[in-house]
Amino acid sequence: MAWRRRYDHVWFVLPGLLFFAVFIVYPTVSAFGLSLFDWKGIGRDVHFVGLANFAEALSSWPFYRAALNNLIFFVAILIFQHTVGLLLAVQLNARPRFMEFYRTVLFMPVIISLVATGFIWTLMLSPNIGFINPVLRDLGLGFLARAWLSDTTWALPAVIVVQAWNLLGWSIIIYLSGLQNVPQELRQAAELDGATAWQGFWHVVFPLLSPSFTALTVLTFIQIFRVFDVVYVLAGPLGAPAGRTDVLGTLVYRTAFGAGAMTSADARMSYAIAMSVLIFILMAAICAGLVHTLRKREAAV
Repeated sequence: MAWRRRYDHVWFVLPGLLFFAVFIVYPTVSAFGLSLFDWKGIGRDVHFVGLANFAEALSSWPFYRAALNNLIFFVAILIFQHTVGLLLAVQLNARPRFMEFYRTVLFMPVIISLVATGFIWTLMLSPNIGFINPVLRDLGLGFLARAWLSDTTWALPAVIVVQAWNLLGWSIIIYLSGLQNVPQELRQAAELDGATAWQGFWHVVFPLLSPSFTALTVLTFIQIFRVFDVVYVLAGPLGAPAGRTDVLGTLVYRTAFGAGAMTSADARMSYAIAMSVLIFILMAAICAGLVHTLRKREAAV
């Protein structure tokens, strides 16, 4: 009876633990095993190849090109979130009129389906029926109008803008929660010491936002290196044009199921799983490094 009273809480977490083990842990462990074979994903034509899939992935230019695009994605959106997102959070923290309305509008893109977001922006960026180019012409900026998603220079920036718009609400909410936890007494003390509003924010408020900075950076890294939906809808599985928008998600999808359909002859499921395992290891290592570095920064504040 004493043992039962001590471990009664285990029964409450057991269903969730079993679900996690069956649908997360088991597929993950199985993926490591399947990555050692040559298998198309259909049928029983399976051949053991050892680490050949990993060696091929590490010597593949498309893999590095997609990883580079993910890195560009991450850096651009991280800068956007730590500047624009923080600025909007500061404005909302001042509690202007209609604050709840502004907060709802700014967070709304987060709750919209990424597939729906992709279709909406595909229409908006269309050179034929979209309204982005007509607005630019009306503003006298017609020289900027172009086929955004077909331009090899501007396709990736256009996709990044769409993803940044979709994720902006997260940065605002995370920073706003951090700002609301900053003691008002510290700000008042800085004012009494003669600090300007900017000096008070930079030397008092911003250092106390380190936990928000850490959480947002790590979550953004995970989100961007898992990005797939928006890129797939806007640019397709081939990362058009000419692979300029190809990311790791679309590369793995295209490799696993082929460029056409699931029955495509060029499907290589085991090779795609090997790439996924490499991405998993890379993300785990970088996330651990980010958390360790940023936690040390928090402790130093």
